[in-house]
Parts: sequence; structure tokens; C-alpha cells
Amino acid sequence: MWALARQFVAAPESWLSGVVELARLGWSPGPADDPALDLVRRSTGRLVRVERAALLAGLDALLVSETVEVAMRWLEVSGTLGALLPEVAAMVGFHLSSPRTHKDLWEHTLIVVGRVEREPTLRWVALCHDIGKVATRALADGTLTFHRHEALGAWLFRGIAARLGMDAARAETITFVIEHHARTNAFEPSWSDRALQRLIRECSSHLPAMLAFSRADWTTKQRQRQVAIAAQQGELERRLAGLMAPKVALPDGLSQALMAATGREPGPWLGDARRWVEAELEAGAEVGDAGQWVMRWLGREQG
Repeated sequence: MWALARQFVAAPESWLSGVVELARLGWSPGPADDPALDLVRRSTGRLVRVERAALLAGLDALLVSETVEVAMRWLEVSGTLGALLPEVAAMVGFHLSSPRTHKDLWEHTLIVVGRVEREPTLRWVALCHDIGKVATRALADGTLTFHRHEALGAWLFRGIAARLGMDAARAETITFVIEHHARTNAFEPSWSDRALQRLIRECSSHLPAMLAFSRADWTTKQRQRQVAIAAQQGELERRLAGLMAPKVALPDGLSQALMAATGREPGPWLGDARRWVEAELEAGAEVGDAGQWVMRWLGREQG
């Protein structure tokens, strides 16, 4: 540890890769009063010398490492987590100051980071998804709340992304998922298709990342609860996949041909007719042209 501490003083840009290697070798940080760790803490200001691109690359590599939890604990006990990511460091021990018991945000975060896919964007979401809870915790009438912590967490992450010079498109995905992750987590099987279509429309290209994060954002140890969460997640993904599946193409001019043949104005009947044609095509019927389908639909109506 002394070698790494002295190396940090001489070349702070090596610190992140160094703790990843320590974690990979199975070395956990010692007690907080370790003199070598104290040397690192007294030297954290040297991190300002490191190019932000190097810091981001180092944090990305740390987050996707196999032993990410141990590596993060090295940052925690050395004080470098507070220097690099004070928004994240604020979660450490935060639950101990609560007038009412709530989960340890830092322990929850470490578990979720290790559980989500080893992809840097998703790992950043996992690391920062609860940072907004520190400033939003409130106790009213005996109830503990964290109102709008998602929105505040997204705002705080924008500062992190700017500080590290993160690519704008990537930062936007992380920010969006942090701000909206409660939407997929709150899914209930009773949700209508219309509600799910709105979710698809409003989340757009960010939806895959939201779903991937939701699979990891739970830390219950109760087996029954684990099974229920997995089943609910599976149901959400199954229904979304069905709604997002490519639809068969209806014959060109079908609506106009139907109205011309019947002399009727647009209305619910037209939607019913189009859905019937769509169902027939999905069942394997030959596409044909609009005129042929009008004749089939008229025959069905008369029959």
C-alpha cells in the first residue's frame, strides 16, 4: 500500500488504475487510520493536476472492473471518492443521520453497481441513481420521504458529466435514466397498453437502458420478493416487446377504398375494419391490394 500511496503523490493519474489492480488481486482497504491511506487523503488535491479525460477513462475502467465494489471501497476509505465525486461520497453513512431508519444508500448503490451489466453508461446510472436523496430527505408526520430525488439526482449528474468532460449524448442518456428510472420500477401488471405506449413514446431510445437498470435496482434478500420482482420485470419487458414489434403493412389506400365502397365518413368503424385486416395479415393472409380487402371485408360484414 505504501508503494501505491507514494506513487499517487508522484503521479496521481495512476491512482484509479492502481486501486483496480489492488481489488483484482483481492486486497481490501485496511483501517481508516492506516498511515499509507492517510498520506493519500492528505494528497487528494493532487487530483486537480490530472486531465479530466484521463479521470473519466479511469473511472469508466474502474466501474466496469470485475471487483468494482472493492475498488469503490478503496476510493471511499482513501478520501479520493469525496474529491472526485462528492455527490456520491455524500451517500456514505448518510442513513446514520436519519431520525427514522432507512436503507444504507451507499451499500445499496454498491450492490446495484455490481449487479447491472458491465457497461460504463449503465454503471454510471447505477452509481448515481440515488445521489438526489441526500438533499431531499424529509420527515413529515412520521413519514420519511425523498420527493423528486430523481430530478435532483439528474441535475447533480449534469455537473459530474461537465466536470469530467463526458460526451453530451452519453451524458444525456445517463441523466434521462436517473431522472426517469422510477417509471419502469413502478410498473404494475394492471397498466394499460395505452400507458405502456406512452412510456415507449416518451422514453424513446433511452428505454433499453431504463429496462437494463431496472433489472438491477433491487437489494431485497427475501426470496419471495425477489421472485415477484423478476416476474414483474419479465411481464413489463414481454408487453413492451409486443407493443414495439413491427406491425404488418396494410395495403396502400385501404381507408379511402373502404370509405368509397361504403359511402361512409371516417369513424370507429374504419378503425375496426383496419384492425380486422391487420389481424388477418398477421395470421398469414396474402397482402393483396386494397380492393381485394374491401371485398373481403364487405363479405364478412354481410355474412
